[in-house]
Amino acid sequence: MMRAGLTLMELAVSVCILTVWYRVLWRGYRQAGRAAAVLSGFCAVFLAFSAAAAVSPASRPVTITALDEKSEFSENTQIYLQDLIVDGKSGGIPGPAFGRWRWYHDMYCWFAEDDERHTDEMTDSISFTFGAEERVEAVFFGNRWKGKVRIESGGEAAVFDTCREGDENVPVRISLQDVGIGQRLKNLAAHFLGFALVLLFLCAAISVVTGIAEKMLRGLKFGKKKHPYVQKLLGYQFLFEELVSRDFKKKYKRTVLGMVWSVLSPLLQLLVMWLVFSKFFGRNTAHYVVYIFAGNIVYTYFNESTSSGMTSLMDNSAIYSKVNVPKYLFLFSKNVTSFINFALTLMIFFVFVALDQITFTWKFVLLLYPIFFLVLFNIGVGLILSALFVFFRDIQYLWSIFTQLLMYISAIFYNIDQYSMLAKNLFLLNPIYLFIRYFRKIVIEATIPTVWFHLLMAGDAVAVLALGCWMYKKYNTKFLYYV
Repeated sequence: MMRAGLTLMELAVSVCILTVWYRVLWRGYRQAGRAAAVLSGFCAVFLAFSAAAAVSPASRPVTITALDEKSEFSENTQIYLQDLIVDGKSGGIPGPAFGRWRWYHDMYCWFAEDDERHTDEMTDSISFTFGAEERVEAVFFGNRWKGKVRIESGGEAAVFDTCREGDENVPVRISLQDVGIGQRLKNLAAHFLGFALVLLFLCAAISVVTGIAEKMLRGLKFGKKKHPYVQKLLGYQFLFEELVSRDFKKKYKRTVLGMVWSVLSPLLQLLVMWLVFSKFFGRNTAHYVVYIFAGNIVYTYFNESTSSGMTSLMDNSAIYSKVNVPKYLFLFSKNVTSFINFALTLMIFFVFVALDQITFTWKFVLLLYPIFFLVLFNIGVGLILSALFVFFRDIQYLWSIFTQLLMYISAIFYNIDQYSMLAKNLFLLNPIYLFIRYFRKIVIEATIPTVWFHLLMAGDAVAVLALGCWMYKKYNTKFLYYV
């Protein structure tokens, strides 16, 4: 309830600020400037939500530390975490935000260093994140072989004994301390301060961006008298539609199932990955099927879009070598076909999300952000590859090897939580991992990535798109000599 109330208040603040901003400046904009303003305002709200989430009062950490201490009845210091009950419902043990124990006998367990079941990766403390309003109970497996734990929650810490006298195996239920009212008010103030400051700063930035866009697009008119460049693009609308239709039909020509393969192919890939990797990587990963499905659909869309876009110029050389048409239309048509397949698979992904009993929240709307920049990123990579392929046919084989390597370094079927902080930061250099991680944080973890995460993703997409456009502009007249 608290999170829902905060979200409504944030949306109300966003509507008020953007409404005032648009009323003050809207009349001074031309239509091109208005389009840029709407897009910038949309991104500003996304980033403001991210900044607010960084200091969100809707979450609290819970740290469980094994003390390696016996009670007067215990004979050992093992700790068996059996379950974490949230608001009276058992959802299993989620992946910890920090630390690592061992999954043993269907429980999350800690063993002392002199125990043969102890591993080098095992830490004494593990941390979980829960909602500030959620009532949490930790359930430990108790008998005379168990020891003591210290639990820190809501700013308080206490020591509990999981030992039970005798051989009787009984659950030990411990209710965790809630966040105090003082801490809640402090977090609430920090939350809204961060949200308001970021949104106001971005509104000022919107004015600058819109002014630049207004100057750049001042010559374009979308009324009765259209700019010659706009008229040229609209003149090829029929050609573009036919290219998309041709590519889509050609892909499934002479197949029995036809478009069903758009959905069936990623499902079969998901099944193979689940069968191969679930026993090795899925034990400690919550919602593992959705976890690998999120990675698979993003990677498959990228691979299909760029691989088909790479040969778009060569495949259509018979057209533009005889008729003067914009060459990027052929790449765009390939990307539209790949995006249709991605959209169909995305609907099946949400079905799996529902079957896995993951709660649908308003944050799912934020998935539009990574999808938008993933489209731009794919177009940019496609522009670069298609230009290179005209001059160097070897790029096709090199790209096949690179995408195979990319699949293994994008954490599609494994979790990077056990890696060092340096290794985690290195993963952020992989743009595909950024898109995959965004999907998982929104859908599985129900958290919004940081502002820097958003900016890094946007920067990667814009930089690659700019490089692709530059290559097309520079080598546009040379393509005909190599096809």
